[in-house]
Amino acid sequence: MTMTMTERDAWLALASVSGVGETIFWGLVAAHGGAAEALRAVASGWKPRDDELRIVRQTRVGITEAFRGQGTVARRVESLGLWSVTPLDRGYPQRLRAVDPPPALIFGRGDIDCLTAERTIAVVGTRRPTLIGRQMAARICTRLVEAGAVVVSGLAIGIDGAAHAATVAAGGRTVAVIGGGHAHPGPRAHRALGRSIVDTGGAIISELAPDTLPTRGTFPRRNRIISALGDATIVVEAPVRSGALITARHALEQGRSVLAVPGRPGDPSVAGCLALLRDSPARPLTGLDEMIVDLGYDTLPEGETVSGRLSLAAALGLLGTAERAVAERLVKGPAGADALVSETGLTPPVVSGAITLLMLRGWIAAMGPAYLAAGPLLAADLR
Repeated sequence: MTMTMTERDAWLALASVSGVGETIFWGLVAAHGGAAEALRAVASGWKPRDDELRIVRQTRVGITEAFRGQGTVARRVESLGLWSVTPLDRGYPQRLRAVDPPPALIFGRGDIDCLTAERTIAVVGTRRPTLIGRQMAARICTRLVEAGAVVVSGLAIGIDGAAHAATVAAGGRTVAVIGGGHAHPGPRAHRALGRSIVDTGGAIISELAPDTLPTRGTFPRRNRIISALGDATIVVEAPVRSGALITARHALEQGRSVLAVPGRPGDPSVAGCLALLRDSPARPLTGLDEMIVDLGYDTLPEGETVSGRLSLAAALGLLGTAERAVAERLVKGPAGADALVSETGLTPPVVSGAITLLMLRGWIAAMGPAYLAAGPLLAADLR
């Protein structure tokens, strides 16, 4: 089934009205056989029976205005360089049909094919992670890229950002599901990261109209999309109250697997992960190789290789001067902080800062007092 442009514009207009959530949208479409007829009916004074939909006056006014200005949302989408897809379009992600009801619209920037990749994994966690949590997220995502998976997360500060950044750095594709419209694309600190996501073949998506402001209510709502897009959800770090746990619960309800990174009992940064492992079917993530086996990703998809990873030269080209000097030394073999200072000629504070940044990226790992190359620095041609 396909929609005419008029019906499609009506679909965009109705779904974008403030106050029209899934219940009202799908109820109106079902009652009137389409979005165009639903708009026309409400604008003409139609009211549902008491036992049907409840539409407040403000929402009715919004629907009437949308009827009179059909095409406005479509023009706004075009002006922002976005694409849109509905459940009636061929390109609508099959995984989102597991959401009941499915999002009426997805607005996106970047490559829409990311949403239908053969392998996708959601990686989520707290907005206030520990350094170890950031490193773990980076290591997980680098390994997922090696297995040919697309990483899905929420572009928030914290584990989400670490997951997206590590995926981009490893030469992979990632999908960011934002909690507002595209005119408000996530934290200001992640604007450059957002551009990198799109530039490297990923996508940024939202079910909300382009000019919708993010609120406390929109973030939990978008979490069901993050979980639905993934074959499984990995929770890296989460306290007892965390949006990541909402994503995990959605995943379980949608029949998806959940892996949680365990931690020490009594550590508040992982209390939510431990609760998941105790109270739900979630499984512990006990190692990266074990993770790949648990996900069924221990063989690459047919016809794919790891050649899509960044080459060593390309990886080094992304780094600043100090980071590059430290990385180049560690590519040759393990070294301690003192050796890095001596062999790079950099001062101890500069070397310390470079080490921290490289570890946040997941490009080096600590092994006792020594540091080893990791992620893209383990280029295939060096093995």
